Amino acid sequence: MRKATRDDIHHINRLTTLAKNIMQQDENPQWDDRYPVEKDFYQDIDHGDLYLYEEDEQIVGYVCINQSQADWYKNFNWPVSIQEAYVIHRMATDPKFKGVAQKLMQFAINLAKEHNANVILTDTFSLNKRAQKLFQKFDFKYIGEYETDEFPFDKNAPFYAYYKILD
Repeated sequence: MRKATRDDIHHINRLTTLAKNIMQQDENPQWDDRYPVEKDFYQDIDHGDLYLYEEDEQIVGYVCINQSQADWYKNFNWPVSIQEAYVIHRMATDPKFKGVAQKLMQFAINLAKEHNANVILTDTFSLNKRAQKLFQKFDFKYIGEYETDEFPFDKNAPFYAYYKILD
């Protein structure tokens, strides 16, 4: 696992295209030609928030994690203070490499713990069953949903928010 650099953008774009294709096959329009795009990843890289997972000398996954929370998270009555929470924003893997999503998730949890965060947050589109299954595997709890016609949430279905209290 390492921080991404601008030189990695080709690999990040490849993984993003793979993820978008899988979402399209799953009839999940969460990611499309408008989001996420290269400028989103350059911003993640410049802030030091994008991490890459390498296996067999190939970049096979990424995760963006930081403390930047979506405004709509304020709509929920969290069971713990989220003021210092870490947030998982974007994650993608090469489907040919099994178990990478779990490794990225564990890395994100460990990173939050290393920074003494008491909770980690994330969200996903209601039609993204793969992400929801991963969150359940790691004992994330559903807190609520958000629906709007504002970009990038203009998908005609809600987004679900999740949290995990850290030990």
